[in-house]
Amino acid sequence: MGPPRDEPHHHPKPEKLERAEPIDELENALKSVMKIYVTLVEPDYTQPWTVFMEEECTGSGFAIDVGELVIVTNAHVVASHADIRIRKFGQVHKWKARSLVIAHTADVALLAVEDARFWKGVEPLEFGDLPRLYETVKCVGYTMGGDNACVTRGVVSRVDTTSYVRGAEQLLVVQIDAAINSGNSGGPALDDNSRVAGVAFSGYAGTADNIGYIIPRVVVSNVVDEYLKTKKWAGLCNLGISTQSCENPALRKRLKMDDVTGVLVTRVAALGCCAKAGVKAGDVLISLDSVSVANDGTVPLRGSERVHADHLVTSKLSGKEIDVEILRDGDAIRLRATLSPLPRLVPLVDGFDADPAYVVVGGLVLMALSVPLISAMSDDDDDSFDLRFADYLEKDKAEPDAQIVVWTQTLSHDVNFGYNQLCHHLPRLHRLNSEPVKSLAHVVSMTATPAQSSTTFWEFEFLPPGGASPVLVVVDAEASQAAEPALLKRSKVPAPYSPDLKLTKPKPRRPRNRNKHHHPPKKSPKNHADSTTADATTTSSSGDPPATTAGEGGPPPKQQQQQQQQQQNGTDDTT
Repeated sequence: MGPPRDEPHHHPKPEKLERAEPIDELENALKSVMKIYVTLVEPDYTQPWTVFMEEECTGSGFAIDVGELVIVTNAHVVASHADIRIRKFGQVHKWKARSLVIAHTADVALLAVEDARFWKGVEPLEFGDLPRLYETVKCVGYTMGGDNACVTRGVVSRVDTTSYVRGAEQLLVVQIDAAINSGNSGGPALDDNSRVAGVAFSGYAGTADNIGYIIPRVVVSNVVDEYLKTKKWAGLCNLGISTQSCENPALRKRLKMDDVTGVLVTRVAALGCCAKAGVKAGDVLISLDSVSVANDGTVPLRGSERVHADHLVTSKLSGKEIDVEILRDGDAIRLRATLSPLPRLVPLVDGFDADPAYVVVGGLVLMALSVPLISAMSDDDDDSFDLRFADYLEKDKAEPDAQIVVWTQTLSHDVNFGYNQLCHHLPRLHRLNSEPVKSLAHVVSMTATPAQSSTTFWEFEFLPPGGASPVLVVVDAEASQAAEPALLKRSKVPAPYSPDLKLTKPKPRRPRNRNKHHHPPKKSPKNHADSTTADATTTSSSGDPPATTAGEGGPPPKQQQQQQQQQQNGTDDTT
C-alpha cells in the first residue's frame, strides 16, 4: 500500500484591501475640502517699482453656503495672488477661482468659482459652536509631503486672544494639539459631528510640539457678514485707546475706584471711535457693552474662562453701537460709541493698508513707512533695526491722509553726491523747504513742477529714528529736473513717482534763490502775453475760464481769443 496521497493544497485567494470604514459625516465633509494652488507676485519694497519673481504655493479651503456657495481659506494663502486654481477632493482637474474678499487682519479669505460644474457633488460645511476645552477636533487639509488630503486629530487645549498679524488687534483664537503643517492653512477643523470648529491658520514654529491654532466661527462670520454687507473688508473694529492695568492699590485709590474694577485709559486716538464718543486720557474704562472689565483688562468668556477685553470689540461689525462706561473723577459715565476700524499712521499689511508707493526727487527715493517696508529693510539677525521704529508704530494719525515719509535709498548722481550714506536706518522727512511734510502725495505736489514754483533748491530736513540729530540735504532743483530722465532710465525706474499718487496743485512758497537780491527782469509785452496764455491754459484745464481783462497790460481781447483758439488747436504762434 503506497503512501497516503496528499490532499490537494488549496491556496487561499488574496484578500481584498478593504477600505477602513469611515464615519459617514467625515467622508461627506472631505468632499467639501479642496486644495488651492496659487501663483503669487509679491512687491519688492526695496525696489518699489518692481516685483519679485512669480512663486507657487498651495493651501487648503472648504465650501460654505452664505446665500451663495463660496470657499473659505486663509488670507495669507491667497495674498498677492496672480492666479488661483482649486482642485476638488479625489479629482485632478484644477478650476479657476477668483477672490471675493481678503481680510488680512483676520486671516480669512472668501473665493468663488464661476463654473457651475465645479459645485456638482459639493456639500457645504456648517459651522459649529466655539469648542470647549478638551473637545476633540480633526484638522483636514492638504499638507506638505503628499498630494492627498491629510487628517490629524487632537483636542482643544485653550481658548485665548492674540493678534493674527503683527501689531494688529487681538482676536479670539483656539489652541489645539493636532498637528498643523505647511499646506494645512485654510482647511477646516471639524468637531465630532463634522461641523466646522474653526479654520486652521498657524502652527507653532518654536521648540514646543503639538501646538496649532484655529480661527473660531465668530471671526469668520464677521468677515462673511462684512462681505455680504459691503463687498469688501474695512478692517477690525478698534476703540482707539491704550490702557493700563489698575491692580495697584495706591493707583486705584488715586483714581477713586473704590470697589469698581477697570483699566486706566492712557491714550485716545484722535480718529478713533472712543474720541468721538467723549473718552479722555485719564478716564477709567469699567465696562464694555455692559460687560465689566477687570483690573487686569480681561472679561469673562464662558464659565471661568477669561480673555482680553479687545474680544468684545473685534468680535463685532463696523457700525455697531456699544455702551462704553467710564469712571471720571469718581463718577460713572455711560457713553455710546459707534465701532469702526482705526486708521494707522504706520500701515501693517501689504495689499490692505500698505503699498510700495514711492517718489524720486534728485535721486532720493522716498516712501511711506510701513511694517512691510521695515521688514524688507531689516536684517533677520538685527532686532535693533525694528526697535528703532517702535515709537512710530505707537503714534496715531492726526489727519486721515497723514503718512511718515522716509528716505529708503539714493540713486547716485552728481546732484546728490555726498549724501549716499545718510539714508541708512530710514530717516524721516520732516520738512521740505521749511514746510512740514504730510504725505508722499504732498511731496509730489511740492516737487513735481519745480520750474513753475521759482524754487532753486530742494532743502530736505530728515530726522533719523532714535532721536539722532537732524540731517540737512540740499539738492539743486533745476539740475535735478534736468538729470531726472537719464537717472530714471539708468536705474530702470518707470516714473518719478507711483502712478497712484495724485498730483495736486502746489501751494505758493517763498523762493530760495541763489542770489538773495536777484530780481527777475521785467517782462516785455510779448513775454507777458506768453505768461497770460500759459496761465489761461492751466486754469482752463481745471474747468475755470481764463481771467484776463483788456487794458491791464495784456493783448487786446481779439488777440486773446486768437491765441486761445490757436493753443487749443496745438499751434500757439506766441511761443
